[in-house]
Amino acid sequence: MLTRSPATGALRPITEDLLAEVYLAPRVAQLCLVDHLGAGAPWSDSFAASPEETARAVEAGLLAVAHAAPMLDPAEIVTDTLPDGRARNHLDALRALWRDIGTLPDPLNTWRHVLQSKAADALEPLPTADPDCSFATPAEASLARTLRTHHGDADALPPPPLAAEGTALRNLQDRIGRHSDQFAPDPSVACHGLRDPREEAEFAAALAQSLLDTGRVDHPGEIGLLAPDGPAYDLPLQDAFDRVGLPLSGLPTEPAQRDQAGELLSLLLVLLKGPAPRTALASLYITPGMPWPAATGRRMARELIDRGWSRLATEQTGAARELLNAMRPCDTPEQLFARLGFIARAVPGADLHPRVAMLKAATGNEIDWPLLHRLAAPTAVAANGHDRFVEGVSLFSEGALPWRPVRQLIVAGMAGRHWPRPPGSDPFFTEGEIAMIRDTGLMLEGRKQKLARGLELFRRQLCAATEGLNLLVPAMDLRGDHLTPSTGLALIAHMLGTDEPADLVRDIRSARPEDWPVATTRPDPVPMGGAPALPKDGLIHIQRGLGTPDRPGIDLLRLRETKDGPLPHSPSRLETLLVSPLGWLLDELGAKELAWAPETLDVMTLGTLMHQVLEEVFPEGTEIPDDATRAARVPKALNSAIRLHARWLIDVAWATERASLLREARDICAAWAGFLRHTGAEVLHNEIALKGEHGGLLLHGKADCLLKLPGGRILVVDHKRSSAGGRRDRMAKGWDLQVALYRAMLERPSEETPLTRLVAEGAQVVTAYHMLRDGTVLSDAGGADVPRVETTGADAAENAMDHLAQVLAEVGAGTVRLNREGDAKAFEKERGIKAYALENPLVAAFTLPGGSYEEDSE
Repeated sequence: MLTRSPATGALRPITEDLLAEVYLAPRVAQLCLVDHLGAGAPWSDSFAASPEETARAVEAGLLAVAHAAPMLDPAEIVTDTLPDGRARNHLDALRALWRDIGTLPDPLNTWRHVLQSKAADALEPLPTADPDCSFATPAEASLARTLRTHHGDADALPPPPLAAEGTALRNLQDRIGRHSDQFAPDPSVACHGLRDPREEAEFAAALAQSLLDTGRVDHPGEIGLLAPDGPAYDLPLQDAFDRVGLPLSGLPTEPAQRDQAGELLSLLLVLLKGPAPRTALASLYITPGMPWPAATGRRMARELIDRGWSRLATEQTGAARELLNAMRPCDTPEQLFARLGFIARAVPGADLHPRVAMLKAATGNEIDWPLLHRLAAPTAVAANGHDRFVEGVSLFSEGALPWRPVRQLIVAGMAGRHWPRPPGSDPFFTEGEIAMIRDTGLMLEGRKQKLARGLELFRRQLCAATEGLNLLVPAMDLRGDHLTPSTGLALIAHMLGTDEPADLVRDIRSARPEDWPVATTRPDPVPMGGAPALPKDGLIHIQRGLGTPDRPGIDLLRLRETKDGPLPHSPSRLETLLVSPLGWLLDELGAKELAWAPETLDVMTLGTLMHQVLEEVFPEGTEIPDDATRAARVPKALNSAIRLHARWLIDVAWATERASLLREARDICAAWAGFLRHTGAEVLHNEIALKGEHGGLLLHGKADCLLKLPGGRILVVDHKRSSAGGRRDRMAKGWDLQVALYRAMLERPSEETPLTRLVAEGAQVVTAYHMLRDGTVLSDAGGADVPRVETTGADAAENAMDHLAQVLAEVGAGTVRLNREGDAKAFEKERGIKAYALENPLVAAFTLPGGSYEEDSE
């Protein structure tokens, strides 16, 4: 509705704010139904199972019923003529709820105040200037009648300017949503197919510039842009029009804001409930306003994501240390709110005190975590106001009438759930029940009425244009999901005589750039499609200085060097070097994907847990536990391992996984106990640190278990959480590097330990793998006569050590050999190695076509 000022003749819309100011109406911020949806209502079972979703559905149903009551009074809901059944029960329940809460959210609460007021209560006259709308709800129609009764009618508005008679655009303005007669298309309506909303925004800006350049409009204010509401279009449109230098008139004066207090409080609840994922704690580290510098927070978060803990966080002092100490799980409301209060004082800029007080008021003797999370959930602060000025391209919103006429109208988003938005199913009543309710005089809107109202709004929006209409149709959304034509586009296509909406759409990408309706600039093609230029021989030489051949290459083995010398290399790093020297180099440089991800029960975590269980169930220097002792130790050892290495597994959501882990731990420990008894082995040590050298290269690693066999031999065991098949194949083909490197560290130690002293004194050492998935123990020829040890050949590392020597010589001279596309299959077939290093996207980007690594080596 519009009102015309009796003094100046100026028009302005009758908004909720205007009505509240003129009639001094009380404001209701939001409707809180949680305390009113108790037992006895038809939706009580749904509320018990899903309170938040049920409350939203009940609120939507209540608002729909209120719109159907002309005076916004629950007494207008009469169900006496309805037959007993579901419709009557739900309508009675909604009426009882309305009476119970006694209010409605704005704007309905403001409307009801106006309906109950007298003309003398208004502070200024509001004569209405537009005719009645046949699509208004009963409440809207009643409000319009009341305002006319109070203030009378202003001079009738002149009919809006429309397109010329007989044009396709004028036919759409007159008939869409009313008649389905077909008519011939003409240049007044164009339909362009784009990729997605971002490309739509770029095209809309270019089209607006083209309309100006070709003289089809005289200034930007004669162009209108009708766009769907939401972030998919808001920011892209602003950016696109900024790039072409055209101002957008109608943007919010205050853009949407994040609820940072709600975000922080929700994050704190996750941390204080515990056990919290590391991504939650990392998010706290980088939250603005914390008692540490932003750079410190980023470094702490990076360390936490990479290693599971942050050394820098442990070094914090003062207020930062106190805040981090407060991040401990809470068991009682007193603990929770004491810590929340302390955090609120430590981070004063977050303004947490009012939110914490609200949570405290809703908490009883126990902590209801789901309730607290719902109350603390952040809600975006909606955009406020509109910055409208004459000179800019007119931006019109999806749910409102255009605020001025234009010569050319661009409509974005003509696919998916827009123009008009399809009415959803009513959560309370079927269409048949709505028809019965309408027969009682309560004009509840069904799908038919909602769709007709939406189409009428779309028709009036199209009436803003006087010369041309450009429809933009995205093929997919920003997630890449394909979109179907909107209802409005389907109607327009039918009225223009096409069989399918797709027949009306002119795909920009399928047309020649010379035929585009906008100016184009074709960028130069990217050489080789963006692929890097790689040397044909597959060798990259990294040299000192300017890289001339007479200069020595950089010793890549010394990249990770400290003031005390180069850092030692682990067997796993050198295994990567065997597979991909480039992958190894990237690891040395720390060039890896810095993705944030929550903890997951991956292979590394599973292996760590089972290693810890074996250590605690079979401690060093003790007898092998009997069955009863072992059965009692395993659950305690698993719980201890979880608390030490994966506290997040304590959460109830991981109960199934914990049960599976317990079964696996029992099977592994039973098999290991059988092996120890059968061999007569004694556990000397668990988790043995090894340091040594091979060919001048410093090495370090850890052996999981050290066994003393009868006769004095030493069995160095590495637990692997996998089956024996792959490792057996690798050892049989002579490509198992770890066995030989363990032996090298024992024979040429750089640090003396009890184990190295035994070796120096002549003790025979056998290295082996304990495969946890099937209980197999694998060794090379040295373990041939050990009971229950499976040997796989004379030398399990012969080929691996020869190839390692070659690759070490190359990288030591600054040469990196690139991989080829056939390497992954060749490594698995010929070496028994799964080439995980080749899954690195950077390694894949620098992979040569065809062949395999072996061909280059030869």
